[in-house]
Amino acid sequence: MKSYDVIVVGAGPAGLTAGANASFRGLSSLILEKYDFPGGLPVLLYPDKIIKDHPGFPVGVLGKELSRMLFMQAKNAGAEIRCGEEVLKIERKEGNHIEVKTTQDIYRARRVIICTGIFNVPRKIEALKDTNSPKIHYKVEHPEVFKDKRTIIVGGGDNAFDTAAQISDITKDITILVKDKYAKAKENTVKLVEGLGIKILYNTEITGVLNDEAGEIEKVETTNRETGEKNILSADELFVSIGFEPVRAFLQNNGFEMLDDGSLKVDKNLQTNIQGVFAAGDVIGEVRLIVTACAEGIIAAIHSFETIKKPYWLH
Repeated sequence: MKSYDVIVVGAGPAGLTAGANASFRGLSSLILEKYDFPGGLPVLLYPDKIIKDHPGFPVGVLGKELSRMLFMQAKNAGAEIRCGEEVLKIERKEGNHIEVKTTQDIYRARRVIICTGIFNVPRKIEALKDTNSPKIHYKVEHPEVFKDKRTIIVGGGDNAFDTAAQISDITKDITILVKDKYAKAKENTVKLVEGLGIKILYNTEITGVLNDEAGEIEKVETTNRETGEKNILSADELFVSIGFEPVRAFLQNNGFEMLDDGSLKVDKNLQTNIQGVFAAGDVIGEVRLIVTACAEGIIAAIHSFETIKKPYWLH
């Protein structure tokens, strides 16, 4: 059984930063990622989105590029990174060590940092839960699929509005459906989308689907949540961006204390209820941004280092 000072669960921004900083402090570090690639949500969800609010990039940086640089930083710091290896069990053992079981192996760690993110699979619209169509998208891997198409985007957050702006020059037209009275996206992004002539329907959600003769989505029924008014909109493609389902089952199965929203409960040092297991990033954060995930990754790494090494300057 191979042993490490620190095992990090998740190779997103928080995990890569945690692994890098643990390694910078002389700790042997292993980062485990269930997907076949590192980078987390910036790669999985918005690889071609320009992130403009991350420090140090005055003109912004692509999501996939920021993740690539975080990956290289962790690798150059000496962290070992294994992708395609999902963590199944985290268990504290006698002798002050923690056992981490994955789909491929079992490891021993002195400290563990959970950086799974709070979400797992995309949240689906109730009206579409039984519809399995290639016209429904939860991420934009190939923007050209929307070329000359009547596109409906569902969601009021940054990803929905950023995607609308990203594909606006190739689509036939775009309609954004926001279920609330206002969008949660950044104000300047909302204004940009409005300036592009993209139609935004507030207090509106999809409540039905109309298929063509081949059984593919042709139109959707929308309902105004305030007035109850129903409308029929033509749709060639749907992009759904209403969040993700929590990784609740994994956390509960491993005995972690959780908050009502599915996030991990941690103390001021970012330690969970299991001694020696820390957490960082979206899995604990109230403010879920890349920059805060990275900051929490550093904090968790420092406290892991402190509890292992106990250097005089941290007393």
